[in-house]
This record gives sequence, structure tokens and C-alpha cells, in this order.
Amino acid sequence: MQDLSQQPVRAVPKIRERRPKKTKKMEQFKGVKIPSRRVRGQISKTDYEKALEYWGGCAVTGQLIVEMHHAKFRSSGGRGTWRNLVPLIQPLHRKCHTDREFADYWRQELEKRFGPWYWADRFDLYKAGLIPNATHEAHEKFMAKEQERCGG
Repeated sequence: MQDLSQQPVRAVPKIRERRPKKTKKMEQFKGVKIPSRRVRGQISKTDYEKALEYWGGCAVTGQLIVEMHHAKFRSSGGRGTWRNLVPLIQPLHRKCHTDREFADYWRQELEKRFGPWYWADRFDLYKAGLIPNATHEAHEKFMAKEQERCGG
């Protein structure tokens, strides 16, 4: 029979209370809940299709196998709205992220076509006081006027 007093004593694991994860409080502006930056930078299927329809494929070559480029980068506050998207073939998309002049060209081009708020979503315009409420209709109405003003 084995002598149990010779075996090393194992420490009893401490039971730790699981604390609920802290969730970031959603930003509110005049009672309107504003989604996070990350969510607002994502491209919806609708915006993807609208950008593809507007440009008709790659904005340079016309090819249909494309990647969507955020003209104003998400890290700079650019949103996933179709006016901030440029469909480009993969080598040209990569060039936008390595050649600043090429990326600047697309930002300037979209500003000429859609106005200085091309990159913004409805929440940006609402917070800036440019539209009366944060609805899609108010956003589209404002952007249509800007586009008309710019001649895009």
C-alpha cells in the first residue's frame, strides 16, 4: 500500500467570480443612439451593390472582380456608405494603400462628384447639424442636393 503522506500536496484552485464584461455605452446625440465607428465603417450589401452599379465595375478598368476601397479610410472616420466606396481590382486597391498620391486622387475625385461630405453617413450629418433628423431619407435628400451642386 502506498504512503499518501509522501505525495506532494496540490494547491486547491481558487474559484474566481466571473464578472460581466464591460460593454461600451452606446453614444447618444439629442436622444438618437449612434452606432460605433466600427459598425458604421462596415459595408452593407446594399451599399456594395450601389457602388458597383454607379461605377459599373472597377473604376479604372471596368472589370467586375473587384475589392471595395474606402476613399476616406475607416481609420480616418470614413464610413461604409456607397459614396465613399470605389470598386478597384486587387492590385489597384493595394496601390491605394501604398501610394498616397493615388489614394488622394480618389478622395479628390469623390469630393468633386458628391461634395465634401461624400464620406459621411446619416449620423455624421445629423451631428453636424446639416440634416434635421438621422433618417435615411434626410441623408439621401442632403446628399442629392450636394451631388447636384457639385455637378456629379
